Amino acid sequence: MTWTKWKQPTKTQLLELDEVSFNGSSPSRGLVSNKPISAVSNYFGGLYTVESSAIVFTDFGFDVNNQDVEYIELYLHVSRLGRTQDKTISLFMDKKIGKNQSDLEAADEHTYTGGLEEWKIASATMDYNSPEFGVIIDLQPHTQYPSNVTVYLRKIAVRLKLK
Repeated sequence: MTWTKWKQPTKTQLLELDEVSFNGSSPSRGLVSNKPISAVSNYFGGLYTVESSAIVFTDFGFDVNNQDVEYIELYLHVSRLGRTQDKTISLFMDKKIGKNQSDLEAADEHTYTGGLEEWKIASATMDYNSPEFGVIIDLQPHTQYPSNVTVYLRKIAVRLKLK
């Protein structure tokens, strides 16, 4: 059993509003946001929340036998300059698939890991080599103590454990 090298995405797309642009870069460097991703909550006679869009990161450049994958690890490094929490951390293949791995206690650097059963996906349904395989990252203001916050995505990487 061996792990692949960490792979970074080379493409990104927003699932909702066009509010974030990215500096493209080589596959070895991945993508780095050039603007903050805002998750904002203010008090104007009631709680008013404006959240960032979910962002899909794809085209990791894997070259593996899909049947041999046992575990998936997703490394996320963000600068959570406030009380920002995970909302959705999931796999993507033309749509969100599997279980949401969000962790409300996640630190700025966090690795989401698990076997295919923890991710709630079947190996036969996944094509890790496809440029359409990816992950969805969506962050939100703190669920109990919302505040104005700015979030910078620093690094996203995925690796696979093979049989």
